[in-house]
Amino acid sequence: MKKIFLTFLACAFVTSPTFADNLSEEKELAQQYLLKMAQEPQSVVTEDGIVIRPLVESGSQKFAPADSVITVHYHLSDREGKAVDESFSSDETPEFPLNKLIKCWQKAVPQISLGSMYKISCPSSMAYGDKGIDGAIKGGAALTFRMIVFSFKSAP
Repeated sequence: MKKIFLTFLACAFVTSPTFADNLSEEKELAQQYLLKMAQEPQSVVTEDGIVIRPLVESGSQKFAPADSVITVHYHLSDREGKAVDESFSSDETPEFPLNKLIKCWQKAVPQISLGSMYKISCPSSMAYGDKGIDGAIKGGAALTFRMIVFSFKSAP
């Protein structure tokens, strides 16, 4: 799978006569998907439209600050359930500066206790926007991450 690393990437915008129609349709489907995710048990919806749902709670009282570097495993899927990217099968646990990641993670991760597994559903405005990522994520797409934040440290 193509590693996306959750950062905003410079993507080429390809003009298509059906782009607006496809984008409008994807945004509508994404909105319906997020409403469905919000109805799952224990889901909380932030003011930004991010749906946060605990799957397994660790009981930890530690949370990664917004300006930290996090060690995390994640699985990214689109609204149709298709796997887009993941780190669980890797021998290494990725480390990311939280303030360099997509807005969805910047807002959601500080609300996840260390060692817990959460499901985070992101509106496109908090993820990869109207452009998406060519060949991997549709423009206007809502995305869902399953993640475990293992640790954090101060950013350099």
